[in-house]
Amino acid sequence: MAEKRTDKNKSGKVANISSIIMFLIICGTFFAENSINNVQVQWIFVIVIMIAALVVMTIILRNTINRYKLAFNIPFVLLIFYTALILIYDWQVSHFLFFCIIFSAISCIYSNFNRTMLFMLVANLFFGFLYFRNESVFSGYDHQYFLYFNWAIFLFACIIMLVLTRAATTHLNKALANQQSFMDLLDSTENYVAMVNEGNEVVYASKTLSQLANTEEQEMVQGRPIIDLFPGRSLKIYASKLLQKKDKYADDWEFTLNGQKRYFKAASYGIRGGGGGALISLYDMTHLAERDEIAVMKDSMKIGLFFMDSEFYIQDHYSRYLEEMLSDTKLFGKQFTDVIADSVNTNELNSIKDYLKMILERTYDQEMLEDINPLNELHYINKRSGDRKVLQFAFATVERARGEVFILVTVYDITTRVELQRRLAEEEARRQEDMNALFELTNVEPSLFSDFMEDMEKEFETINLIQKNETLTAHEALVKIYQSIHAIKSNAYTLELNVFGDKVHVLETYIKKLRELENDIPFSEMLNLTMEIDKISNEREKFKSTINRLKVYTGSGGRDSGAEGTEKQTVKVLMESLAKTASRVAGDTGKQINFIANDIDSEAIENGPRRVIKEILMQLIRNSALHGVELPEERTAKGKNETGSIKLSIKMSENNKSINIKLSDDGQGLNYKKIAEKAVSRNILKEEDAENKDLLIKAIFSPGFSTSEEDGIHGGRGIGLNLVRDRLKEVSGTVKIRSEDDKGVLFAITIPMPA
Repeated sequence: MAEKRTDKNKSGKVANISSIIMFLIICGTFFAENSINNVQVQWIFVIVIMIAALVVMTIILRNTINRYKLAFNIPFVLLIFYTALILIYDWQVSHFLFFCIIFSAISCIYSNFNRTMLFMLVANLFFGFLYFRNESVFSGYDHQYFLYFNWAIFLFACIIMLVLTRAATTHLNKALANQQSFMDLLDSTENYVAMVNEGNEVVYASKTLSQLANTEEQEMVQGRPIIDLFPGRSLKIYASKLLQKKDKYADDWEFTLNGQKRYFKAASYGIRGGGGGALISLYDMTHLAERDEIAVMKDSMKIGLFFMDSEFYIQDHYSRYLEEMLSDTKLFGKQFTDVIADSVNTNELNSIKDYLKMILERTYDQEMLEDINPLNELHYINKRSGDRKVLQFAFATVERARGEVFILVTVYDITTRVELQRRLAEEEARRQEDMNALFELTNVEPSLFSDFMEDMEKEFETINLIQKNETLTAHEALVKIYQSIHAIKSNAYTLELNVFGDKVHVLETYIKKLRELENDIPFSEMLNLTMEIDKISNEREKFKSTINRLKVYTGSGGRDSGAEGTEKQTVKVLMESLAKTASRVAGDTGKQINFIANDIDSEAIENGPRRVIKEILMQLIRNSALHGVELPEERTAKGKNETGSIKLSIKMSENNKSINIKLSDDGQGLNYKKIAEKAVSRNILKEEDAENKDLLIKAIFSPGFSTSEEDGIHGGRGIGLNLVRDRLKEVSGTVKIRSEDDKGVLFAITIPMPA
């Protein structure tokens, strides 16, 4: 196949080389004859002309994509160049027509009949033009009749070359067209097609068959045994049976691939004269099998039929199932548009009326009307009975006596089918979600994941205690639940468990909306919140199940959290979590951040409240990365390094009674003006306290307070710093903040050591 593809390229290269050689021959002949005859020539001007011709030829050769165009362009440039030398310097040569024959031969090699014929016509016109102008170019001929004789020879040679070019072009184009058609078929067909040789090795393969073997490029499967392209044991067994009778094979294949039931109709045909080769075709019948199932279901549905007139009034003698389908009685005399009015809005109803008028006009293409049918899937509602169904309406015109036109309406109840399709779509989405979650999970360090699971268990225990605490008001309980959910989400996104993080983000959004309710929160909403929390909590079981599957697959217990119980409290695990927090926010916001943690006392982490330290630091790092460190272009404009830094130190106090934590960034610092505006607008501070920095710092720890104009997965909901405040209260810790404009913020945290 590769040799056939390059046939035309080879002939093009031969023609290109011949053109360059011919150019050099013309130059050499010109130099030789003029030197021998001692003709006075401005050689610099001649060289300029020759260089110009060579440049033009080079440009044409390098930039012409469609090679067939060269059949005219290159010989024409040579003809112009040759003629220019003759006219400018009165170069007397007797072989003008001989050179024209050579130019024509070069054109023939490019194998394009039309352009070769055009060039020969132009060459003859050039000859005629020079002849009738009595140019001295023909002075070398002894007699005019000899000139005519040479011209006749040139014409005869042109005819012979045209005949040969025609034959070569036709055969080549047919071969290329057949080959290209076959390659186009392999690229575009949905079938699984392959051609194999006597050794059952792939000669050609369709794109779909290559993809079945997890290979995008068809050339990559050439030469491989055909049986290697089929994944799974059952498919290989089918393939081996096919190869045993590959000269004449036909059978139906039923197997499971990637958890989906598949049906193939397989056939193999021996290639005549192919020396044991065969053409294998596999037709995917899966979609037809599914369609047949839907068709069976549709055939079992009850169908409603009725006529309506030009005013859309339902006529008598409608089908007995229509009343049941529409959950309505005595339909005769009712307007169809009134029957469906509760199921659509005003604009949709007007569009339906316009559509029905188009049907009555009978001037529009029926296929077009079917395509734009606004009632192809109507979610029908009957407010009187409360019934909800999905109905499909089809329309056709019928002419009765006196030329009166009616619309015949066919109604199908497709509720079951739509529900099935919805469930299939949900199942597919769930399967895709599980695959994404599995992929994300395999990329998480086992120690970090174990740490995440333990912290998540603690947060759900906290949520459970909050829900059982009857002394808390609904709003107070929501704040605390909000904090725990936010902590779980933050940990998930830090480890890039985005599928799980997105679910928690949706729950967090729901809690935020409940918190924004000014009045008492309805009991039904709190009950619904409990159910949503249970759904997220149940995701933990999916994690455990996935981990168990990974253990079975890998044959190892590397992700056993029990085996890592002593290790996951170490500095390494905590620092990796914090570093991932900074890098994740930086990556999602387009910032460049360097997280530095050089001064870390492992004793403080191992003996202190590790989970609290981790939670408050993750929130503060996220806050610095999101609100403190500027974008690279902003930092450069301020004369800073485009990469910001967040520095952390954790030390034991001199008396070993407390843990001292310092977290700083070199960002823009606290925007006190913006904090004041937000705090006053939310009635957190009074107008007269807007200049008090101590009160402004306290305000940023209030629940729901944020200076961001919009929220996202990393922040802007005003719960992160509130979580820091409450977690520090739990361990009797304190925090102090120092901020300088365009120099950054320093958080100084003190946590007493547990008794």
